[in-house]
Amino acid sequence: MRVKKLSRLWLLPLIIFQFTAPAFAASKIDISVKTVLAAQDAAYVDPRLKDLAKELKTVFRYTSYRLLGENRIRLELKKTGTISLPGNRVLKVTPVRISGNRAELNLAILKGNSQIFNTSIQLLNRGSITIGGPRHKNGFLLLNIFNSF
Repeated sequence: MRVKKLSRLWLLPLIIFQFTAPAFAASKIDISVKTVLAAQDAAYVDPRLKDLAKELKTVFRYTSYRLLGENRIRLELKKTGTISLPGNRVLKVTPVRISGNRAELNLAILKGNSQIFNTSIQLLNRGSITIGGPRHKNGFLLLNIFNSF
């Protein structure tokens, strides 16, 4: 009888771990940010944007799209990461929460000590969104944000 009780006690932590393991696994989020310069120049689409070009052309009405940079960061929930943007700007990304198959991210763009943009987005796991950003040189910055957890 005592052996059965002990074996049940060993099973309990395993059962608890089995149901909580996904929560532990999702405590970090991989985030990729493509920084694109969109402008009304001669028609040009950077070949590195071929997977994104159709979406860009459908949503935005620019004639030129140039990839300026691509950054990847891995963040814990409620920890802020920073990505340098052109024009002495910084993108701050904070994963706020994961609910089901969606992640909520807070995004802020700063120039110097001034916040020039702030929003929250929800993305499906392995989903992406492209948002319009500030003016830069002869066009505007677009940020394509992808996440996986």
